[in-house]
Amino acid sequence: MTELIKFHDFTTARTFLEASRDAVFVISDEKIEYVNEMAAKLLGFERAEDVVGRWSCEFISPEDRRAQYKPAGKTTPFRYELKFQRKDGTNVDVENQISLIEYDGRPASLVFCRDISERKLFEAKLDAVHKHAIELRNVETLEEVAQSTVNTLNESLGFNQVGFGIVEGNTLSFKEFSVSSTVKGLPLDGSGITIRAVNTGETQVVSDVRRDESIVASNSHEQPETLSELAVPIKIGSETFGVLNVENSELDAFDENDRKLLETLAQHVASKIATIIEKEKLQRSLRELESKNQELDEYTYAVSHDLKAPLRSIQAFGELLLSDTSKLDTDAIDYVTRINNASSRMKRLIEDLLVLSRVNRKYLDVESVDLNRLIEQIEMDLEALIREKNAEILYSELPTISCHRVWIQQLFSNLVSNGLKFNRSTNPKVWIGSEEHYDYYQFSIKDNGIGIDEKNFPRIFKLFQRLHSEDEFPGTGAGLTICKKIVESYGGKIWLESKPGLGSTFYFTLSRSAFDGGGMTP
Repeated sequence: MTELIKFHDFTTARTFLEASRDAVFVISDEKIEYVNEMAAKLLGFERAEDVVGRWSCEFISPEDRRAQYKPAGKTTPFRYELKFQRKDGTNVDVENQISLIEYDGRPASLVFCRDISERKLFEAKLDAVHKHAIELRNVETLEEVAQSTVNTLNESLGFNQVGFGIVEGNTLSFKEFSVSSTVKGLPLDGSGITIRAVNTGETQVVSDVRRDESIVASNSHEQPETLSELAVPIKIGSETFGVLNVENSELDAFDENDRKLLETLAQHVASKIATIIEKEKLQRSLRELESKNQELDEYTYAVSHDLKAPLRSIQAFGELLLSDTSKLDTDAIDYVTRINNASSRMKRLIEDLLVLSRVNRKYLDVESVDLNRLIEQIEMDLEALIREKNAEILYSELPTISCHRVWIQQLFSNLVSNGLKFNRSTNPKVWIGSEEHYDYYQFSIKDNGIGIDEKNFPRIFKLFQRLHSEDEFPGTGAGLTICKKIVESYGGKIWLESKPGLGSTFYFTLSRSAFDGGGMTP
């Protein structure tokens, strides 16, 4: 049988229990046998006699009655929390420590209760601050930050007069209030508790504003006269960006917990505002960069287009001279031929520049493209080269994607034709493969060509960079540059694996989101 703690002389124990700062109950068979004065006050009674003799369950809130803790043979004290219901029907959160004793020869429970309402309220407010921090992740503007913060201060934390101000030049401008107010801005060279918080960068807690010499009389509040005020600066680094201000019509309304809550909230707000500012800077830079790139593309397009006119004249006159070689000697024929060849090469260079300048232009519609049919079209376009070199293009089942057909065709065509052109095999082959991932496609184009030395990998994607002479392998050196720009315009990347004499494999990815959005990224 469990040995109980025995009170041989409860009169002596009563002296200690009456002096306890905790509420004390002795309960036997669920009936209250003894309470001290603190317990009576906790339950809303003036005298202990009004509580003794009642059933203990009378003072437990309905939602907690089913969850009563019974020590069931335990002799060591243990703790639990529940809600007591006061005489006036209100609830109070308490923490109980219970032990089994022997009282007047009978088993009983000795219960020490402590009011933890303030602690529970503070925990609830901390939870509200945490939820506010999570909510801030989804806001995009300063106005949304202000509104979310004022709502949290007012609705979740219980402050009835709240202001959110930011520093704009020499003025503190209020973006949001919890109550209507005619105050929209305060000069930073003025006085007042809020202005002092901004200028000092330190939290201001005033229990009685009537004793604060810096207060400026104002009739702007529709609520009762402010008697207590708490102002917390919103600081980004060492700079004060704004202030959170709360007021109350009661004296000494704000304690240390209120200060800590607002300072934590201000830190969350400052962090989000700093993120918004940096994001806005980045967006401005991107817009400026996009504008510059567009200007450069348009300039390249205009210059390339203008160059074609005199070039056509040069070619026309060269062809005219070569149409009747009887008037030219051998050297002249050689010179004119060289001029025509150079003009043809210049024409191809200009056409490649025009392609590059058009890649980011968004005048093309997105359409569903079956890549299997697209490769068939490329085979038809390269029919002469394929027949000449006895070449093959091999591919497994390729996906259907939404894209700008002309650029995707240019991309595949450039890589496939390179695999055939840079190839000394008696039977050149190009293999096309694909993989589908959650948020991107990955393609590979492999050949059995001459291969590329790894030291030259960085060069091949640069504009007009060539690894071979025009006589050995004709071309402008712009094909892979165009491929790289197209891939990156679709949010992807391009790379290769290759060794001299062992062929090359080019890999590239295309982001699904670029297709889903119906456009190309700058």
